Amino acid sequence: MAKLGKIEKPKVSDFGNSRRLFCVPLIPQFNQKDITEGLKKNFDEFWVQVASKIEELKRIGQVSHVFVETVIKDGEEGLDMVKQLSEECYILAKEKIENGAKLVVVEDEEILNEFLDWSLCLSLIRRSQRVFTKILEFYQDARNRRNKEIAKRIDKSLKKNDCGLLFMTDENRLQIQPILSSDIQVFLIHPPAFNDVMRGFREFLQKQNRT
Repeated sequence: MAKLGKIEKPKVSDFGNSRRLFCVPLIPQFNQKDITEGLKKNFDEFWVQVASKIEELKRIGQVSHVFVETVIKDGEEGLDMVKQLSEECYILAKEKIENGAKLVVVEDEEILNEFLDWSLCLSLIRRSQRVFTKILEFYQDARNRRNKEIAKRIDKSLKKNDCGLLFMTDENRLQIQPILSSDIQVFLIHPPAFNDVMRGFREFLQKQNRT
């Protein structure tokens, strides 16, 4: 695994036949009217820095595939789903697609829906430990099958020397990274503003839960 900040002007030839996967933490869209000016500033700066880092990565290869978690359609319909998920993610994905990259579906719709339903059920458990344990088993099974499907589709899409751009929450990326093919080199795009955004976002959610 590599972090962009550690790279000193690498070239495509430095990576042999390995495949590259550039991973951007996906921060879901939220109503900016409800957040502080500080968090909004950090959020905007995060995406500016992400765009800059992606531009720097051109020196080790052009992005040929764009992957966005929870998106179950490709083409224009898929881009519309990306836009609903995150306006900023949509802008970056669209730019890559207009320059020849392909939006690739990494989700199996049935498995994704099962995973999301079990996630919802898990969040609603309030009293019974036995019910919680049972639901957790179903959730973990669906999560594992989803992770394997995503890793399989990324592996199938990326050929030798290809570069993919993955938008996925850090939590979910950590689940699939260990099961990716060994010749896929992962580059985490974690610009300085990322920590500020996540800290501010956690504080925002805690404040919302108290009201």
